[in-house]
Amino acid sequence: MRLENREKIIFKVHPHWLYAVVPELALTVSGFIFLNLAYALPYLILTLFITALAFAMIVILLDWLCINYYLTSLRLIEERGIIGKRIVIIPLHRVQDVTCRFGVLGRVFGFGDLEIESAGTYGKIVFNFIDNPSKRKEEISKAILEFKANRKNMEGKEGK
Repeated sequence: MRLENREKIIFKVHPHWLYAVVPELALTVSGFIFLNLAYALPYLILTLFITALAFAMIVILLDWLCINYYLTSLRLIEERGIIGKRIVIIPLHRVQDVTCRFGVLGRVFGFGDLEIESAGTYGKIVFNFIDNPSKRKEEISKAILEFKANRKNMEGKEGK
């Protein structure tokens, strides 16, 4: 990700670690169960199963590592993709609403989703499974207020 002039990163987060650990654990448990039940299968089939299981676990880990959410002094950015990249950007002055959502597990483990809606054609970004979303919501609100204050100051200076 390339920053613009005078742009600073306020925070960069990945999804919560449970985003990767839960599927990894489920694959590990199901793999052990399958291997214990399928010990009589031919060696080739067991090798293919173990290879597919390892590949799936690597993809899950890489997916988690390749999801980044940024708040900068000028914009909100969602970046995802292992091979191809998908980047969604909403300028701070276009943000209309920031909604924080928690599930039951999210309340227990301290993660949730932030839905950031924008004006115009920018759409919506959802920061999924992020740590401490209420704190991140406050940081976004503060950054928006600072952006608007700086923008007013710049316009005031240009008018003089």
